[in-house]
Amino acid sequence: KASVASLGVSIGLQLFVVFSQNKKLGTARVLKEAFPVLIGFKPAVDAYNIAWGKKQEVGQSFDTLAEMTYIKGMEMFAEAIPGVIIQLMAIANDGGDISAWVSVVVSAITTGYGGAVISYDWDTDPEKREQIPD
Repeated sequence: KASVASLGVSIGLQLFVVFSQNKKLGTARVLKEAFPVLIGFKPAVDAYNIAWGKKQEVGQSFDTLAEMTYIKGMEMFAEAIPGVIIQLMAIANDGGDISAWVSVVVSAITTGYGGAVISYDWDTDPEKREQIPD
């Protein structure tokens, strides 16, 4: 139940970002941008937009890098971290074999890597480097 709740919170927060980003562009655009969130494909769409250099459109609230950062952060704090906590609670209640502990370690490392990637994306973005060169 807790896993489903954390997934629901994550999707809800991501839909809020999509709505905030695209509300001035109309309902059709909000729905188009919300679809990848609902099928779990939003991170791939954001990565594609960054890779191809998509710029902020007139009417959008923030640029594509900020949108991707918000989505990654929300996934981390609403899905990944609760997932690790849920795994630890299951181990504490049932006792964990080696595979359960390996799963927790992999989840924790993956979550840490996600945070590092967010920082790296901001540090290496050419436009951000021009604004703050040091």
